[in-house]
Formats: sequence, C-alpha cells, structure tokens
Amino acid sequence: MADCDATGPVSTVNSGIMEEKRQVVGDRLKRRDEERLAELEKKKEERSENLTAQESAKFFLETFSKNKNDLEQELSGCDSLEKDKLVDRFDNLSVMHQKLQRFLTESTMFLSSYDVRQTQDALSKLQALIQEKRDALLPKKKFAFKSKKKGTQQQKTEESKNSDIPSVDMVELADCKFTDKENETLIMDSSINMKDVALANLKSCTVKLFGAPSAIHVNKLVNCTILSGPVSGSIFIRECTNCVFAVPCQQLRIHSTTETKFFIHVTSRAIIEDCSKVSFGPYNWTYPNIIDHYKVSGLDKNRNTWDDIDDFNWLAADQRSPNWSLIPEDERNIQWE
Repeated sequence: MADCDATGPVSTVNSGIMEEKRQVVGDRLKRRDEERLAELEKKKEERSENLTAQESAKFFLETFSKNKNDLEQELSGCDSLEKDKLVDRFDNLSVMHQKLQRFLTESTMFLSSYDVRQTQDALSKLQALIQEKRDALLPKKKFAFKSKKKGTQQQKTEESKNSDIPSVDMVELADCKFTDKENETLIMDSSINMKDVALANLKSCTVKLFGAPSAIHVNKLVNCTILSGPVSGSIFIRECTNCVFAVPCQQLRIHSTTETKFFIHVTSRAIIEDCSKVSFGPYNWTYPNIIDHYKVSGLDKNRNTWDDIDDFNWLAADQRSPNWSLIPEDERNIQWE
C-alpha cells in the first residue's frame, strides 16, 4: 500500500504532462491548418485579382486602340475641311486627346509598366501629329495691309475662345493638388506619375514636383516658384503674377499672366494670351531620377521650341510680340534651391 501511495501522484503528474503535450500538438496542428487554409484563400484571391487585372488591361488596350483610331480618322479628315471648320475640328481633337490621356491616367494601377510606356509614347506621337497638322492648315498669317487687321483679330478672338485654358473645374478634378497656401515649400514625389496636378491660390510658395505628371493646371499664383519634372501632356497657366516656372511639357498655354519667367522645354509651340512682361529661357532644373521620368513621360528631349512663342493678341507674324521676350543668357544660370 505504501508503494501504491508513493507512485499515485507521479502517475497523475505524467498524465497531466502528456495531456499538455497533446494540447500543444493539437493547437500547433490547428494553427498550421488555419495558416494553410489562409494561404490557399490568399492565392485564390491573388488569382482572382490577376484575372481581373488581365481582363481590365485587355479592356483598356482594346478601348484605347479604338479611340486612338477614331482620333486618327478625325485628324486625317482635316485636309478636306474648309478653313472655317478647322478650328472646331482641332478643338475636338484636343478634347479627344485629353480624354485618352485621362483614360490612361486612371488605368495605370492595373497596367504593366510596358503597356503604360507604349501607350504614353502613342499619345505623345498623336499630340505631335495634331500640332503639326494644325500648324500646316492654320498657319499664323502675315499682314500687309491694315485693312485686314479687323478680320484677323476676329479670327484670333475665335481661336482664343476655343483655346483649352483650364477652368476651376479642372483644378477641382485634378488627382493631386496644392491650394490656398502661403509662404510654404510644397513637394510632391513620383506618386504623381501619370496623374493630373493642380496648383491654385498660392502666394510666396516654392513648389517642387519630382515626377512625371500627365498634366498641370495652374490658377492664381503670386510670387511663386514652380519646378516640375517632365509632363507628358499639357500645362495650363492662368492669372499668375511675379512667378518663376521651370517646366518641360508637350504643350504650354499661358493666359492672363504678367511679370513671370518661364524656363521651359516644350515640344510644340507655346501659346500666350492676354499676357505681358513674360520671358522665356530653356529648361534648366534637374534632380535625381529625372532621366527615368523623361522615359515615363515619353517627352522628346531632343525637341525643344522654348523660344518659339505664339501670342494670340499679336497680329504681325513678321515681328515679335512686345508682350514676351527671351531671358538674357547671363540670367539663365539659376541655382535652384
């Protein structure tokens, strides 16, 4: 009996230890099983997401191709149009191109980098073709007689009304924006690639855009410095005073701006309207990764018409408008902050 009494507690302890071990092993197996099921579910979701992305990419490429073909057909039809219908046609082409650009911007999340680059290259070439056709069919007229001035001014006014200068709506709709700031340094990184950027109601600010946006909309800036990486589409500037811009882009439109310097790389003719005391020099800002951003934007580094400015308020094509000038060479070497 003494021996039994002595071994009883030991047996109970051993039994408890075994039960704990079984519990640990059971918990471990259960946890492994849960992890396995979670991994299977994750892979299932990834397959579903990949399939959705592939379907979305296919839809994008098919839709883009169709709309691109429609734009090219509209462009090819310009040669047979009468001149009084050309302005409307080119305005429509600009709208079509902007819609394609926005379609690409909104679709980059499920497109491969190759598809984005190829599509942006196609858009850049389309923009260049539109500009070349516009220059060929709607050349800036030379004037020999003052009696013709009135009619031509009316033509300029019509072109001005149809020019694609940004509205407040475009600022509101932009993907990324800085608004209503004063005495600040404002920075955006490469997250702006292929997105619309807006800058509005800024005073005494420095803005640095380290990326390749699809477009920039600028409205009501005073005493600001704006530095940007290459823009795949257009930059629209309205009502700026005493500012400095260093920007590369496909198209540049400047409206109601005064006492402002522009250091630009632009692949088509920059346009000013209702501007005074604006001056231009070649783009000279640089930063790490700018070469990569040029590739993203599709901007042609070898084509820069920075000194060829079209003033919608100036009639004589054989004389430079007094509203703009070239920045002297000794004032172009700026050490940007």
